[in-house]
Amino acid sequence: MTSPTPILVTAPNFRDAGGHATATGRKVRTGLVYRSDGLGEVDATDAATLVRLGIGLVVDLRSETERDREPDRVPAGAELLIADVMGRENDELFGEVFADPDRAGELLGGTAGRELMCEVYRRFVTSEGARAAYRSVFARMAVEPAPTVFHCSHGKDRTGWTSAVLLTLLGVPEATVVEDYLASAAHLAEKNRAILEHIAERGFDPAHLAPVFDVHVEYLDTAFAAAEERYGSVEGYVRDGLGVSDAEVARLRERLLTD
Repeated sequence: MTSPTPILVTAPNFRDAGGHATATGRKVRTGLVYRSDGLGEVDATDAATLVRLGIGLVVDLRSETERDREPDRVPAGAELLIADVMGRENDELFGEVFADPDRAGELLGGTAGRELMCEVYRRFVTSEGARAAYRSVFARMAVEPAPTVFHCSHGKDRTGWTSAVLLTLLGVPEATVVEDYLASAAHLAEKNRAILEHIAERGFDPAHLAPVFDVHVEYLDTAFAAAEERYGSVEGYVRDGLGVSDAEVARLRERLLTD
């Protein structure tokens, strides 16, 4: 798999969330909302790019432990919004996974790894803490005038669900939403290869940990299914699950869609 040329070399999954056509022929504006992996290792050149792009709001979806371990390098003049999706659940779950090679094998061996990740995606919809975090993200994006970037550690799971919900709300066809989600695999290919090689040196079996670093349609499908089961649709999830009003959704569409 060949990695695409990144916008940010030190954050390879940074990309514009716009540019997609909707089912009605409109288009998601570019240059207003970006999605990314962690911004803690952004170098001076990439930091200058973020300033040039006019980033005025950075939304961090990570846990406190992740933020303490690798604080964001926030562009000059930008605001940082914390929207912790998983909280201590993330630290406890993945801290245990990476505790030692034997434990990783117990938790992730066979089909367990994919099943675990599906459960994580289900919690994006069912967890009260996750819904509160996502509510803050979408409510803020509806009124934020400055270009915004939302991110987690790798920009594929918590970020992937954020982007999938956003694009669905904007009327982007499901096939395009899935394609955008799966694109993280190519963007993260080199980064993940280096991480898995390092992990292997510590005695971990990369095959056990691959489901944690991969993207699979079944992960995203699990979240969509949970939203539809509980709330009838993605719009129902946003309105009734997140508490984002129809007026806020309308403002989001007005801001991000163009003819």
